[in-house]
Amino acid sequence: MSNLLEVLVTSDSNNTMWTCCVWDPHNGTSLMTYKGGGTAELKTLSFIGNDYLVAVEKAKPILHVWPLNSHQTVQGMRFVLPGKANAFSISKDGSFCAAGIDEKIYLWQVASGNLLTILNRHYQKVNLIKFTSCGRYFVSAAEDGMVMVWSLAAIATHPEVELVNQVRAGQHDPVYIISDHSLPVTDLCISKMGILGRLYTVSSDRTCKIYDLTTGDLLLNLVFDIPLSSIELDVLELNVFVGTMKGDIYQFSLTNPIRNKELLMSEENSLIFSCHTDAITSLSVSLDGETLMSASNDKQLILWHIRSRQPIKKIMHKGSITNAFFTLNRPAIYTQDFKPKVILHSLERTLEKDNDEITELEILIDKKINFWPEHQDISLEVETPLKETGIELKKQEKLLREELNQLKWINQSLYAYTVNNTLNSTITKDVQKPTTNKKKKRKTFTS
Repeated sequence: MSNLLEVLVTSDSNNTMWTCCVWDPHNGTSLMTYKGGGTAELKTLSFIGNDYLVAVEKAKPILHVWPLNSHQTVQGMRFVLPGKANAFSISKDGSFCAAGIDEKIYLWQVASGNLLTILNRHYQKVNLIKFTSCGRYFVSAAEDGMVMVWSLAAIATHPEVELVNQVRAGQHDPVYIISDHSLPVTDLCISKMGILGRLYTVSSDRTCKIYDLTTGDLLLNLVFDIPLSSIELDVLELNVFVGTMKGDIYQFSLTNPIRNKELLMSEENSLIFSCHTDAITSLSVSLDGETLMSASNDKQLILWHIRSRQPIKKIMHKGSITNAFFTLNRPAIYTQDFKPKVILHSLERTLEKDNDEITELEILIDKKINFWPEHQDISLEVETPLKETGIELKKQEKLLREELNQLKWINQSLYAYTVNNTLNSTITKDVQKPTTNKKKKRKTFTS
Protein backbone atom coordinates (compact mmCIF):
# COMPACT_ATOMS: atom_id res chain seq x y z
CA MET A 1 0.00 0.00 0.00
CA SER A 2 3.02 2.30 -0.25
CA ASN A 3 1.74 3.54 -3.65
CA LEU A 4 -1.10 5.48 -1.99
CA LEU A 5 -0.84 9.25 -2.14
CA GLU A 6 -2.70 9.96 1.10
CA VAL A 7 -4.17 8.03 4.01
CA LEU A 8 -6.54 8.59 6.92
CA VAL A 9 -5.37 8.62 10.55
CA THR A 10 -7.98 8.24 13.29
CA SER A 11 -8.40 7.54 17.01
CA ASP A 12 -11.48 6.94 19.15
CA SER A 13 -12.49 6.68 22.80
CA ASN A 14 -12.55 2.86 22.76
CA ASN A 15 -8.96 1.66 23.08
CA THR A 16 -9.52 -2.09 23.39
CA MET A 17 -8.04 -2.87 19.95
CA TRP A 18 -5.72 0.07 19.26
CA THR A 19 -5.08 3.69 20.19
CA CYS A 20 -4.86 5.05 16.64
CA CYS A 21 -5.08 3.56 13.17
CA VAL A 22 -4.05 4.32 9.57
CA TRP A 23 -6.73 3.68 6.92
CA ASP A 24 -6.92 3.39 3.17
CA PRO A 25 -9.55 6.03 2.22
CA HIS A 26 -10.48 4.22 -1.01
CA ASN A 27 -11.65 0.90 0.41
CA GLY A 28 -11.69 1.54 4.18
CA THR A 29 -9.13 -1.15 5.09
CA SER A 30 -6.77 -0.81 8.03
CA LEU A 31 -3.12 -0.36 7.00
CA MET A 32 -1.41 0.05 10.39
CA THR A 33 -2.46 0.14 14.05
CA TYR A 34 -0.67 1.62 17.06
CA LYS A 35 -1.35 0.15 20.50
CA GLY A 36 -0.60 0.76 24.15
CA GLY A 37 -1.46 4.44 24.34
CA GLY A 38 -4.86 4.39 26.03
CA THR A 39 -7.40 6.88 24.74
CA ALA A 40 -5.99 9.78 22.76
CA GLU A 41 -7.04 13.26 23.85
CA LEU A 42 -9.21 15.30 21.46
CA LYS A 43 -7.23 17.03 18.68
CA THR A 44 -3.78 15.97 19.97
CA LEU A 45 -2.76 13.28 17.47
CA SER A 46 0.09 14.47 15.22
CA PHE A 47 3.32 13.46 13.49
CA ILE A 48 6.90 14.24 14.52
CA GLY A 49 8.50 14.81 11.14
CA ASN A 50 8.19 11.69 8.97
CA ASP A 51 9.36 9.25 11.64
CA TYR A 52 7.03 9.19 14.64
CA LEU A 53 3.35 9.42 15.60
CA VAL A 54 2.49 11.05 18.92
CA ALA A 55 -0.66 11.41 21.03
CA VAL A 56 -1.55 12.61 24.52
CA GLU A 57 -3.33 10.11 26.77
CA LYS A 58 -6.67 11.41 27.96
CA ALA A 59 -6.58 10.02 31.50
CA LYS A 60 -2.87 10.39 32.38
CA PRO A 61 -0.14 13.04 32.03
CA ILE A 62 1.78 10.90 29.54
CA LEU A 63 2.84 11.46 25.96
CA HIS A 64 2.87 8.30 23.82
CA VAL A 65 5.25 8.12 20.82
CA TRP A 66 5.25 5.37 18.17
CA PRO A 67 7.77 4.73 15.39
CA LEU A 68 5.76 4.70 12.20
CA ASN A 69 6.69 1.09 11.40
CA SER A 70 6.00 -0.34 14.88
CA HIS A 71 2.82 -1.26 16.72
CA GLN A 72 4.44 -0.52 20.10
CA THR A 73 5.60 2.74 21.60
CA VAL A 74 9.23 3.88 21.74
CA GLN A 75 11.22 1.69 24.09
CA GLY A 76 13.65 3.06 26.69
CA MET A 77 11.98 6.47 27.00
CA ARG A 78 9.03 7.68 29.00
CA PHE A 79 7.56 11.04 28.16
CA VAL A 80 5.91 12.30 31.36
CA LEU A 81 4.24 15.72 31.30
CA PRO A 82 3.94 18.12 34.25
CA GLY A 83 0.17 17.54 34.20
CA LYS A 84 -2.66 16.17 32.09
CA ALA A 85 -2.59 17.99 28.76
CA ASN A 86 -5.76 19.19 27.02
CA ALA A 87 -3.99 20.51 23.92
CA PHE A 88 -0.82 19.49 22.10
CA SER A 89 0.94 20.46 18.89
CA ILE A 90 4.30 19.96 17.17
CA SER A 91 6.00 22.26 14.66
CA LYS A 92 6.13 21.03 11.08
CA ASP A 93 9.86 20.22 11.18
CA GLY A 94 9.54 18.38 14.52
CA SER A 95 11.88 20.72 16.40
CA PHE A 96 9.47 22.13 19.02
CA CYS A 97 6.34 20.95 20.77
CA ALA A 98 3.81 22.78 22.92
CA ALA A 99 1.27 21.43 25.39
CA GLY A 100 -1.66 23.13 27.09
CA ILE A 101 -1.92 22.01 30.73
CA ASP A 102 -4.76 23.74 32.56
CA GLU A 103 -4.35 27.45 31.77
CA LYS A 104 -0.58 27.24 31.06
CA ILE A 105 1.35 26.49 27.87
CA TYR A 106 4.58 24.48 28.09
CA LEU A 107 7.13 24.72 25.28
CA TRP A 108 9.88 22.10 24.74
CA GLN A 109 12.74 21.51 22.34
CA VAL A 110 12.25 17.97 21.06
CA ALA A 111 15.89 16.98 20.40
CA SER A 112 17.18 17.98 23.85
CA GLY A 113 14.00 17.72 25.92
CA ASN A 114 14.65 21.17 27.40
CA LEU A 115 11.64 23.01 28.76
CA LEU A 116 12.11 26.45 27.21
CA THR A 117 9.34 28.38 28.92
CA ILE A 118 5.92 28.25 30.56
CA LEU A 119 3.36 30.74 29.26
CA ASN A 120 0.67 31.82 31.69
CA ARG A 121 -1.57 34.39 30.01
CA HIS A 122 -4.85 32.50 29.66
CA TYR A 123 -7.37 32.58 32.50
CA GLN A 124 -8.99 29.20 31.87
CA LYS A 125 -8.09 25.80 30.42
CA VAL A 126 -6.25 25.86 27.08
CA ASN A 127 -8.21 23.88 24.48
CA LEU A 128 -6.18 24.26 21.29
CA ILE A 129 -2.60 24.89 20.16
CA LYS A 130 -1.55 24.98 16.52
CA PHE A 131 1.70 25.98 14.79
CA THR A 132 1.75 27.93 11.56
CA SER A 133 3.05 26.23 8.42
CA CYS A 134 6.33 28.17 8.62
CA GLY A 135 6.85 27.05 12.23
CA ARG A 136 7.76 30.53 13.50
CA TYR A 137 4.45 31.22 15.27
CA PHE A 138 1.77 29.26 17.08
CA VAL A 139 -1.79 30.09 18.12
CA SER A 140 -3.47 29.13 21.39
CA ALA A 141 -7.17 29.18 22.28
CA ALA A 142 -8.84 28.56 25.64
CA GLU A 143 -12.18 28.28 27.40
CA ASP A 144 -11.96 31.95 28.35
CA GLY A 145 -12.76 32.78 24.69
CA MET A 146 -9.34 34.34 24.09
CA VAL A 147 -7.07 33.56 21.13
CA MET A 148 -3.36 34.45 21.38
CA VAL A 149 -0.68 34.49 18.69
CA TRP A 150 2.86 33.76 19.92
CA SER A 151 6.24 34.28 18.29
CA LEU A 152 8.43 31.22 18.76
CA ALA A 153 11.65 33.21 18.32
CA ALA A 154 10.70 35.76 20.97
CA ILE A 155 9.92 32.99 23.46
CA ALA A 156 12.70 30.47 22.79
CA THR A 157 15.52 33.05 22.56
CA HIS A 158 14.59 35.08 25.63
CA PRO A 159 17.79 36.43 27.29
CA GLU A 160 16.76 35.02 30.66
CA VAL A 161 15.72 31.59 29.39
CA GLU A 162 18.59 29.87 31.24
CA LEU A 163 17.99 31.74 34.50
CA VAL A 164 14.21 31.73 34.74
CA ASN A 165 12.56 29.69 37.49
CA GLN A 166 9.05 28.46 38.23
CA VAL A 167 8.08 31.65 40.07
CA ARG A 168 9.05 33.99 37.24
CA ALA A 169 7.67 31.80 34.45
CA GLY A 170 5.11 33.07 31.99
CA GLN A 171 6.34 36.66 31.67
CA HIS A 172 6.32 36.62 27.86
CA ASP A 173 3.86 38.69 25.86
CA PRO A 174 2.03 37.40 22.79
CA VAL A 175 2.16 39.15 19.45
CA TYR A 176 -1.48 40.11 19.97
CA ILE A 177 -4.59 38.89 21.79
CA ILE A 178 -8.04 38.34 20.26
CA SER A 179 -10.94 38.44 22.71
CA ASP A 180 -13.99 38.61 20.44
CA HIS A 181 -15.55 35.29 21.49
CA SER A 182 -17.80 35.28 24.53
CA LEU A 183 -17.70 31.49 25.10
CA PRO A 184 -14.97 28.80 24.80
CA VAL A 185 -13.21 28.43 21.45
CA THR A 186 -13.80 24.89 20.18
CA ASP A 187 -11.57 24.78 17.08
CA LEU A 188 -9.32 26.90 14.91
CA CYS A 189 -7.70 26.65 11.49
CA ILE A 190 -4.66 28.46 10.10
CA SER A 191 -4.08 29.32 6.46
CA LYS A 192 -1.23 27.62 4.60
CA MET A 193 0.33 31.05 4.09
CA GLY A 194 1.40 31.08 7.74
CA ILE A 195 1.58 34.45 9.44
CA LEU A 196 0.73 36.16 6.13
CA GLY A 197 -2.54 34.24 5.82
CA ARG A 198 -5.78 34.10 7.76
CA LEU A 199 -6.97 32.64 11.04
CA TYR A 200 -10.37 30.90 11.35
CA THR A 201 -11.97 30.24 14.74
CA VAL A 202 -15.27 28.71 15.88
CA SER A 203 -16.81 28.87 19.32
CA SER A 204 -19.69 27.73 21.45
CA ASP A 205 -21.10 31.26 21.12
CA ARG A 206 -22.38 30.19 17.64
CA THR A 207 -19.98 32.35 15.65
CA CYS A 208 -17.21 31.66 13.16
CA LYS A 209 -14.70 34.49 12.87
CA ILE A 210 -12.08 35.10 10.17
CA TYR A 211 -9.02 37.24 11.01
CA ASP A 212 -6.02 38.64 9.23
CA LEU A 213 -3.26 36.72 10.99
CA THR A 214 -0.67 39.45 10.37
CA THR A 215 -2.55 42.23 12.16
CA GLY A 216 -5.29 40.40 14.07
CA ASP A 217 -8.05 42.45 12.40
CA LEU A 218 -11.50 40.86 12.10
CA LEU A 219 -12.42 40.33 8.44
CA LEU A 220 -15.71 38.43 8.66
CA ASN A 221 -18.08 37.18 11.35
CA LEU A 222 -20.41 34.28 10.47
CA VAL A 223 -23.32 33.84 12.88
CA PHE A 224 -25.09 30.46 13.23
CA ASP A 225 -28.15 29.37 15.17
CA ILE A 226 -26.41 26.41 16.91
CA PRO A 227 -23.05 26.01 18.73
CA LEU A 228 -20.04 25.14 16.55
CA SER A 229 -17.44 22.44 17.15
CA SER A 230 -14.95 22.23 14.24
CA ILE A 231 -13.71 24.03 11.13
CA GLU A 232 -11.65 23.18 8.05
CA LEU A 233 -10.62 24.73 4.70
CA ASP A 234 -10.32 23.14 1.29
CA VAL A 235 -6.98 22.88 -0.51
CA LEU A 236 -7.30 26.19 -2.36
CA GLU A 237 -8.79 27.90 0.72
CA LEU A 238 -11.84 29.00 -1.23
CA ASN A 239 -14.45 27.21 0.91
CA VAL A 240 -14.94 26.96 4.67
CA PHE A 241 -16.50 23.85 6.23
CA VAL A 242 -17.98 24.36 9.71
CA GLY A 243 -19.15 21.48 11.90
CA THR A 244 -21.86 21.97 14.50
CA MET A 245 -22.81 20.36 17.79
CA LYS A 246 -25.97 19.03 16.15
CA GLY A 247 -24.07 17.08 13.47
CA ASP A 248 -24.64 19.27 10.41
CA ILE A 249 -21.77 20.61 8.31
CA TYR A 250 -22.06 24.03 6.66
CA GLN A 251 -20.12 25.00 3.54
CA PHE A 252 -19.47 28.70 2.90
CA SER A 253 -17.72 30.06 -0.19
CA LEU A 254 -15.15 32.83 0.29
CA THR A 255 -15.32 33.79 -3.39
CA ASN A 256 -18.57 35.71 -2.90
CA PRO A 257 -17.66 38.78 -0.82
CA ILE A 258 -20.32 40.56 1.19
CA ARG A 259 -20.62 44.23 2.03
CA ASN A 260 -20.83 43.83 5.79
CA LYS A 261 -18.44 42.14 8.24
CA GLU A 262 -21.27 40.07 9.72
CA LEU A 263 -23.42 37.46 8.00
CA LEU A 264 -26.23 35.34 9.39
CA MET A 265 -25.85 31.77 8.10
CA SER A 266 -28.97 29.92 6.99
CA GLU A 267 -30.03 27.27 4.49
CA GLU A 268 -30.49 29.93 1.81
CA ASN A 269 -26.89 31.20 1.70
CA SER A 270 -24.94 28.03 2.54
CA LEU A 271 -24.71 24.35 1.62
CA ILE A 272 -25.36 21.74 4.34
CA PHE A 273 -24.08 18.18 4.72
CA SER A 274 -26.53 16.22 6.87
CA CYS A 275 -25.97 12.66 8.02
CA HIS A 276 -24.41 12.72 11.51
CA THR A 277 -26.53 12.58 14.64
CA ASP A 278 -24.03 14.02 17.16
CA ALA A 279 -21.37 16.73 17.42
CA ILE A 280 -18.70 16.92 14.71
CA THR A 281 -15.22 16.42 16.21
CA SER A 282 -12.97 16.57 13.12
CA LEU A 283 -13.08 17.77 9.53
CA SER A 284 -10.50 17.29 6.77
CA VAL A 285 -10.34 17.68 2.98
CA SER A 286 -8.39 15.44 0.60
CA LEU A 287 -5.53 16.74 -1.53
CA ASP A 288 -7.57 16.65 -4.74
CA GLY A 289 -10.27 18.79 -3.14
CA GLU A 290 -13.02 16.34 -4.06
CA THR A 291 -13.58 14.52 -0.75
CA LEU A 292 -14.56 15.83 2.67
CA MET A 293 -13.94 13.69 5.76
CA SER A 294 -16.11 14.23 8.83
CA ALA A 295 -15.84 12.45 12.21
CA SER A 296 -18.39 12.64 14.98
CA ASN A 297 -19.28 11.51 18.46
CA ASP A 298 -21.82 9.15 16.86
CA LYS A 299 -18.88 6.76 16.06
CA GLN A 300 -19.13 7.42 12.33
CA LEU A 301 -16.43 8.58 9.94
CA ILE A 302 -18.01 9.67 6.67
CA LEU A 303 -16.34 10.50 3.36
CA TRP A 304 -18.40 12.99 1.32
CA HIS A 305 -18.32 13.95 -2.33
CA ILE A 306 -18.16 17.72 -1.99
CA ARG A 307 -19.89 18.73 -5.22
CA SER A 308 -22.92 16.49 -4.74
CA ARG A 309 -22.84 16.56 -0.89
CA GLN A 310 -23.51 12.82 -0.86
CA PRO A 311 -21.75 10.30 1.44
CA ILE A 312 -19.61 7.83 -0.53
CA LYS A 313 -18.17 5.73 2.30
CA LYS A 314 -18.60 5.18 6.05
CA ILE A 315 -16.04 3.76 8.46
CA MET A 316 -17.56 2.77 11.78
CA HIS A 317 -15.59 3.02 15.04
CA LYS A 318 -16.29 1.49 18.45
CA GLY A 319 -16.29 4.81 20.27
CA SER A 320 -16.63 8.52 19.68
CA ILE A 321 -13.90 9.67 17.29
CA THR A 322 -11.38 12.01 18.93
CA ASN A 323 -8.92 12.55 16.07
CA ALA A 324 -9.27 12.13 12.30
CA PHE A 325 -7.49 13.76 9.36
CA PHE A 326 -6.08 13.21 5.88
CA THR A 327 -2.30 13.09 5.60
CA LEU A 328 0.35 12.18 3.07
CA ASN A 329 1.26 8.51 2.96
CA ARG A 330 4.66 8.14 4.64
CA PRO A 331 7.01 5.40 3.36
CA ALA A 332 8.34 4.72 6.88
CA ILE A 333 5.07 2.93 7.74
CA TYR A 334 5.95 0.03 5.45
CA THR A 335 9.73 -0.26 5.99
CA GLN A 336 11.35 -2.81 8.29
CA ASP A 337 14.67 -1.03 8.86
CA PHE A 338 13.86 2.13 10.79
CA LYS A 339 16.45 4.94 10.68
CA PRO A 340 14.81 8.04 12.18
CA LYS A 341 16.12 11.49 11.33
CA VAL A 342 14.32 13.10 14.27
CA ILE A 343 16.07 12.83 17.65
CA LEU A 344 13.93 12.26 20.74
CA HIS A 345 14.76 13.00 24.35
CA SER A 346 12.86 12.73 27.63
CA LEU A 347 10.99 15.93 28.41
CA GLU A 348 11.89 18.08 31.40
CA ARG A 349 9.10 18.86 33.83
CA THR A 350 10.42 22.06 35.46
CA LEU A 351 12.33 25.16 34.44
CA GLU A 352 14.61 25.20 37.49
CA LYS A 353 18.12 24.13 36.51
CA ASP A 354 21.31 23.77 38.50
CA ASN A 355 24.23 25.08 36.46
CA ASP A 356 26.59 22.50 38.01
CA GLU A 357 24.45 19.62 36.86
CA ILE A 358 23.91 20.71 33.26
CA THR A 359 25.28 18.09 30.89
CA GLU A 360 26.27 18.79 27.33
CA LEU A 361 24.36 16.84 24.72
CA GLU A 362 26.22 15.77 21.60
CA ILE A 363 23.83 15.18 18.73
CA LEU A 364 24.94 12.96 15.89
CA ILE A 365 22.86 12.81 12.76
CA ASP A 366 23.30 10.73 9.64
CA LYS A 367 23.04 13.61 7.25
CA LYS A 368 25.75 15.26 5.13
CA ILE A 369 25.55 19.04 5.03
CA ASN A 370 27.36 20.62 2.08
CA PHE A 371 28.34 23.82 3.88
CA TRP A 372 31.79 24.38 2.32
CA PRO A 373 32.00 24.06 -1.47
CA GLU A 374 34.11 21.19 -2.70
CA HIS A 375 37.45 21.94 -4.38
CA GLN A 376 37.22 22.04 -8.12
CA ASP A 377 39.80 22.85 -10.77
CA ILE A 378 39.30 26.36 -12.08
CA SER A 379 39.19 26.50 -15.84
CA LEU A 380 38.47 29.28 -18.26
CA GLU A 381 34.94 29.17 -19.57
CA VAL A 382 33.92 30.79 -22.80
CA GLU A 383 30.40 32.15 -22.90
CA THR A 384 30.02 31.46 -26.62
CA PRO A 385 29.58 27.78 -27.43
CA LEU A 386 32.73 26.20 -28.89
CA LYS A 387 32.62 23.93 -31.87
CA GLU A 388 34.18 20.56 -31.42
CA THR A 389 36.56 20.98 -34.35
CA GLY A 390 40.26 21.43 -33.59
CA ILE A 391 40.60 24.57 -35.71
CA GLU A 392 37.94 26.49 -33.75
CA LEU A 393 39.48 25.45 -30.43
CA LYS A 394 42.90 26.74 -31.50
CA LYS A 395 41.42 30.06 -32.62
CA GLN A 396 39.63 30.54 -29.32
CA GLU A 397 42.74 29.65 -27.36
CA LYS A 398 44.84 32.09 -29.40
CA LEU A 399 42.37 34.93 -28.78
CA LEU A 400 42.34 34.27 -25.05
CA ARG A 401 46.14 34.28 -24.89
CA GLU A 402 46.35 37.57 -26.81
CA GLU A 403 43.81 39.15 -24.48
CA LEU A 404 45.73 37.88 -21.45
CA ASN A 405 49.03 39.29 -22.76
CA GLN A 406 47.40 42.63 -23.44
CA LEU A 407 46.08 42.82 -19.86
CA LYS A 408 49.55 42.02 -18.52
CA TRP A 409 51.09 44.79 -20.64
CA ILE A 410 48.48 47.30 -19.39
CA ASN A 411 49.14 46.39 -15.76
CA GLN A 412 52.90 46.65 -16.27
CA SER A 413 52.56 50.09 -17.87
CA LEU A 414 50.34 51.38 -15.06
CA TYR A 415 52.82 50.11 -12.47
CA ALA A 416 55.79 51.78 -14.19
CA TYR A 417 53.92 55.05 -14.59
CA THR A 418 52.97 55.08 -10.90
CA VAL A 419 56.52 54.35 -9.73
CA ASN A 420 58.06 57.06 -11.93
CA ASN A 421 55.63 59.73 -10.76
CA THR A 422 56.24 58.81 -7.13
CA LEU A 423 60.07 58.99 -7.46
CA ASN A 424 60.00 62.29 -9.38
CA SER A 425 57.83 63.96 -6.76
CA THR A 426 60.16 62.96 -3.90
CA ILE A 427 63.31 64.14 -5.76
CA THR A 428 61.94 67.63 -6.47
CA LYS A 429 60.97 68.07 -2.83
CA ASP A 430 64.47 67.14 -1.61
CA VAL A 431 66.14 69.56 -4.07
CA GLN A 432 63.93 72.56 -3.20
CA LYS A 433 64.25 72.20 0.54
CA PRO A 434 67.93 73.41 1.10
CA THR A 435 67.51 76.41 -1.27
CA THR A 436 64.86 77.90 1.00
CA ASN A 437 67.20 77.66 3.97
CA LYS A 438 70.01 79.52 2.13
CA LYS A 439 67.70 82.40 1.33
CA LYS A 440 66.78 82.74 4.95
CA LYS A 441 70.46 82.81 6.02
CA ARG A 442 71.33 85.52 3.51
CA LYS A 443 68.54 87.69 4.80
CA THR A 444 69.76 87.44 8.35
CA PHE A 445 73.42 88.19 7.31
CA THR A 446 72.63 91.42 5.43
CA SER A 447 70.52 92.76 8.26
